[in-house]
Amino acid sequence: MQVLLTRRLSLRPPALPDAEDIALGLNNWKVARMLARVPFPYWPADAEDWIAGLAKTRDDLVFTIHRERLIGVVSLEGDGSEPELGYWLAEPWHGHGYMTEAATALIEHAFALRDIRAVTSSAFPDNPASMRLQEKLGFVMTGARQTWSNSRQAQVPTWTTRLTRTAFEKAMGEELVEAA
Repeated sequence: MQVLLTRRLSLRPPALPDAEDIALGLNNWKVARMLARVPFPYWPADAEDWIAGLAKTRDDLVFTIHRERLIGVVSLEGDGSEPELGYWLAEPWHGHGYMTEAATALIEHAFALRDIRAVTSSAFPDNPASMRLQEKLGFVMTGARQTWSNSRQAQVPTWTTRLTRTAFEKAMGEELVEAA
């Protein structure tokens, strides 16, 4: 089992015992409404099905985020040369920089492990925290589209973003300078 460690977090692949904590985090309208693929309400059986389905996607990098307990998920899924970053964090853990820390660890890991040109992502315009996270990581906006949201049961405007390896390295270099 692959485990990534950061200063405050551990990241590991999802396992069936995580289903209850995943459902607990996603069965919250404030979290689920910001995600395209997640239904609402979200039940432990939904999490079990999702975890079981991960076995079919061997190229994806999917990690649960832990701090005392499971607090979210971060992933790189899809196209080998430009996978898509996805993430969510349970509401009690918002605003503490945990997702920045987790996403940074995953992207660093992916760039070191794989021949990735860039990482793509997206965010709904009514989710400014997600856009701030992506900007901190070095993502730039590439366009807009409509995306079906399972939780909202509607088409939702969506901003698309992209992060190159060079932009990520530059953003991380600036972050290290700011922290010093």
